[in-house]
Amino acid sequence: MKLKTILICIYAFVCAGFVKAQAQVLDTMVNTGTYSLHFHIIKGKGLPILFESGGCDGATVWDGITAMLHKDLNATLITYDRPGFGKSGLDTNKVGVINDIEGLEVGLKKLGFDKRLFMVTHSLGGSYTMVFSARHPGLIRGAIFIDTSTPCYVTPQKSQEVLTSYATKMDSFKRELPGVYYLLKSYAETGLRAAEAAPKAKMPITVIGSDVPPFNSSDNQAWKNCLRLFATERPNRKYILAKNTHRCVF
Repeated sequence: MKLKTILICIYAFVCAGFVKAQAQVLDTMVNTGTYSLHFHIIKGKGLPILFESGGCDGATVWDGITAMLHKDLNATLITYDRPGFGKSGLDTNKVGVINDIEGLEVGLKKLGFDKRLFMVTHSLGGSYTMVFSARHPGLIRGAIFIDTSTPCYVTPQKSQEVLTSYATKMDSFKRELPGVYYLLKSYAETGLRAAEAAPKAKMPITVIGSDVPPFNSSDNQAWKNCLRLFATERPNRKYILAKNTHRCVF
C-alpha cells in the first residue's frame, strides 16, 4: 500500500494545528489482569491515532509509517502487540476477539487514551476495530480501513476454508506461535462478532483497497467487491483503490 495514500487520508481527518517537536516515546507493558500488553506510543498533540494490525502482525509492522506520520503531524501514535504477539503475554484461558479487546480497553484506560481516538487498521484488524467501535459508540472519531476483512467476505464457510488450509500447521503453531494458533482457532468467532458489530460502526471510514489482493483465485475479485460493498453501506464511508499495489496475506 502506498504510504502517500495513507498519509493523505489521515491528514483529511487529523489536521489540528501542530508544532514540530522532538518525539517522546513510551514503550511500556500494561498489566491487564492476567497478562501484560505491550504498547509503543509516540507522544504528540491532537487526536490520538491507534493502529490495529493485521492477523499475524505485531506493533513493529507500523514502524515505517508512524515515523513519517509523527514527523508530519506531531500526533500521538499508539501501536500495540495483541496477546501472544510481539512482547505481549497471553492468557490461554481467555482468548478470542472479545477477550483481546477487553485487554486493549484496560490498557488504553490505564494509559489515559480512552476518551477519543482515530484508528488505522489493516486486514483482520478491521474485524477487531468494528467490534471495538461497537462497544464504545462515539469513541472512534474516524478510521482508515486498509484492505480489511469484511463481513461480506469472512463468512462461516470462508472461515472453515481458512482453518482447513492451516490444519497441518496447527500443532506447530501451538508450540511455537501460540498467538497465531489461538487467533486461528477463534477466526470464525471473530468473523461472526464483526458481522454483528458492523452496522454499529458509525464513524466516518475511508476504505483503501489494494489493486492486487493476496489470493491466487477468484477470491481476489470477491475480496475487492466486498470492500467496495462495505464502503457503500453508509453515507460517511468512501472507497479508494490504491492502484499498482500488492497486499500481503492475512
